[in-house]
Amino acid sequence: MIEAIFELCRTYPQLLIFLAIAIGYFIGKIKFLGFNLGSTAGCLIAALVVGQIGVTIPELLQTVAFALFIFAIGYKVGPQFFGAIRADGLDYIWISLVVAVTGLITALALGKFFGFDPGTTAGLLGGAMTQSAIIGTADGAIAQLPISSILKSTFTSNVAVAYAVTYIFGTAGLVIFFKIVPKLMGIDLKAEAKKLEQELSGGGADSPELFSWYKRVGLRAYKVTNANCVGKTPSQIEAMFPARIALEKIKHGDQVFDAQPNSVIQSGDIVALVGHRQALIEADKIVGPEVDDKAVANIVGEIMNICVLKKDVVGKTLGQLAAKYGQGCFLRRITRGGQELPLGRDLVVRKCDVLEVAGAEKDVEELIKNVGYAERPTSATDLVMVGIAIVLGTLLGLVAVPIFGIPLTLGIGGGVLVAGLVAGWLRAVHPTFGHFPDSAQWIFTDLGLNLFIVCVGLVAGPKAVVAIQTTGLSIFFAGVILTLTPMIVGIIFGRLVLRKLNPVLLFGALTGAGTITAALNALKEEAESAAPALGYTVPYAFGNVLLTVWGTLVVYLM
Repeated sequence: MIEAIFELCRTYPQLLIFLAIAIGYFIGKIKFLGFNLGSTAGCLIAALVVGQIGVTIPELLQTVAFALFIFAIGYKVGPQFFGAIRADGLDYIWISLVVAVTGLITALALGKFFGFDPGTTAGLLGGAMTQSAIIGTADGAIAQLPISSILKSTFTSNVAVAYAVTYIFGTAGLVIFFKIVPKLMGIDLKAEAKKLEQELSGGGADSPELFSWYKRVGLRAYKVTNANCVGKTPSQIEAMFPARIALEKIKHGDQVFDAQPNSVIQSGDIVALVGHRQALIEADKIVGPEVDDKAVANIVGEIMNICVLKKDVVGKTLGQLAAKYGQGCFLRRITRGGQELPLGRDLVVRKCDVLEVAGAEKDVEELIKNVGYAERPTSATDLVMVGIAIVLGTLLGLVAVPIFGIPLTLGIGGGVLVAGLVAGWLRAVHPTFGHFPDSAQWIFTDLGLNLFIVCVGLVAGPKAVVAIQTTGLSIFFAGVILTLTPMIVGIIFGRLVLRKLNPVLLFGALTGAGTITAALNALKEEAESAAPALGYTVPYAFGNVLLTVWGTLVVYLM
């Protein structure tokens, strides 16, 4: 019976592929002491276990899955990668370089000291620094080595095994590290985060002038009975409120019209006010009693994500943006590289930041014209762009440049990554093509990566037990050293060289350089603030690129 099931799985390996994916995602969600492995580590472990059956997986499948994943990564970080090459991003680029180069040197040194083969060393780097893309680029480099097919198979299996052994501490260890180290250094993350947020808000505790700081926006109609409002323009009445509101419509007699800058409010007019509910509480005292008038309150509202692209807006603060273009709009949140940032009137807006704005449709549409591009909900993906970019990236990865007799190449993974970077950047510059919605990006990155990981794990499964028994302990200890060393060196560099950098930004930058989102989340919990995300995005973009390329370099240098 058991042998019949095994034979069925060998005949139809897709059964094991999807079984490993299902088990891996389930394992990845299990929390222990507030920590979970995540889907990638879960899928690899599941694949190594069920792979003991011994199956053959078409190499084309894992090649295609990895290409989809690595392209999506490049597309996602492309705008931040190219946008950071400016003076105010240099500090974060240096942090990325310090962490990445330290990781590479440490991995090579540990590989030589423990006598690891190229595959094990590459897997060590990938797991200890939680960069799954290294598995793909390392596998591609191993395939180009002038060695026997048996050695290639062994090295490829060792990549997966070393990654699996070191990944858990690579993630969990750094979560604990960033919870403990600030306290050991005498740094109060909460105080530093509050200090940073006050700087972003212009030194005040609140910034009512910036669109609106609030998540909930209300709409009410009021009859003008207060003599102080008679003869005033909409902007003058708006200025009478303690917090930002917008006067959107006016009903004069039976006539209803949109409020204009030169409109004059008369006694008995009914006005529609949009704003935070706490601000509207004062409206009956400032304007007059609330009335139920559907004609004037019939305002079409809109919530829209707006990608910042206009040159006139990039580099401006949120306060400046609000004063010039924010009439009638209410900012709900701002994200950069997928990470929510703390709102502050002095927060500088960068290219490809995403503003989530609510307000009357006409006001939101006017803001879109002045700020950038509306990311309207759609499920369509520009597969023409995806296909052409992956073809060009694959061809680029095949180009080899001989240096000191060694044919150095980006490899297919590195070439497709570069193609993704360029495609993402071009999309930011010309948003009329290359649409790649978040849902599709998630499929490409998450499922693409884990499908690739499962294929690698199933093939490596039969050799995993022997590899762990012979070198598992040394790999684990080497992984601990490799996980911590780049972070410690990065902290020393940041404190001694980048002295003016707020420690909250420094720690956030280090988690980005190491591409460790779990550690960033731990920092945000400790700081009780989203401020660490301000330092995360640029190093995350560079960290993804550098560490991915390191997968190829480690194999050649070992």
